[in-house]
Amino acid sequence: MSASRPGGSECSEVAARLKGRFLGSMVEKAMLSEYTTFRIGGPADLLVFPKGIGDLARLLQAIADTGCRWMAMGNGSNLLFSDRGFRGVVVVLGRGLSRIKKNNKHEVYVEAGCSMKRFLSWVEEAGLGGLEDLAGIPGTMGGAARMNAGAMGTSMGDLVSELSIMGEKDGEVYCGLYDRERVGFGYRSTGIRDNEIIYIVKLQLEKRGRTEVRERRERVLGWRRRHQPLEYPSAGSVFKNPPGISAGEVIERCGLKGARSGMAQVSEKHANFIVNLGGATASDVRELIVRVKEVVREREGIELEEEIKIVGDREGEGREA
Repeated sequence: MSASRPGGSECSEVAARLKGRFLGSMVEKAMLSEYTTFRIGGPADLLVFPKGIGDLARLLQAIADTGCRWMAMGNGSNLLFSDRGFRGVVVVLGRGLSRIKKNNKHEVYVEAGCSMKRFLSWVEEAGLGGLEDLAGIPGTMGGAARMNAGAMGTSMGDLVSELSIMGEKDGEVYCGLYDRERVGFGYRSTGIRDNEIIYIVKLQLEKRGRTEVRERRERVLGWRRRHQPLEYPSAGSVFKNPPGISAGEVIERCGLKGARSGMAQVSEKHANFIVNLGGATASDVRELIVRVKEVVREREGIELEEEIKIVGDREGEGREA
């Protein structure tokens, strides 16, 4: 996230600078709960949906010129926005940046706003595999690359060879190509900075039969349906796995399955999920996160680290969460 000035009048100036030369759409005071899988979050000063790389460049230049606070998101599947929302511009990478291109037998370029679901269907038809274990992750390819999303022992970073990024700093917009070493893939992390946006992901996939890829993807989706609370809004896994053990196992061992704060609940199906039972607030979720961390620390001596990103202005505090 940019460390620029808060939003408000700067966001209105961003919108004014883009008027008449922006192909995408802009929404003022949009409720972030409508754009996240948690279905939680207050208003953003300005929600912007760029259509194409040119739009993204124009948008970042307007942000750089005004010094407006900003952040980028994809499908909102790994985010908890505060109930007060976000004072600034939220850049949403979605359908407007979702093209896929096969460069040779195994090399594929995909724009960051493409959903994981659509990408996996596309590469299956192309007879390419390697990411089937990530089936069911509800995010975009850019978001998955940024956090090095993974499942079943497979991570995005295993197959990403290069990322195209765009960023803004000190009033200037810049672009770059980051190879694997520069990206710095780690466990659910990369070295991509908050003032940078991934706009193209380049992957080296493996030639496989369509049937083999489809069967593996369907097995993974079946496992998720049996073991994860997909019937409720959530942000996926809340905590990173500690070395040698799953966070869900540790939380369950501490008797925290089913623990509640308001309408937020530690899932009774998978203890590393916090679900929105209907009308949960960000405060409810944060209270549960704090409680889980405290109990696990006291009983197991393990310091859990959040995998989800908590963003926005805390209630009554007016500062970044």
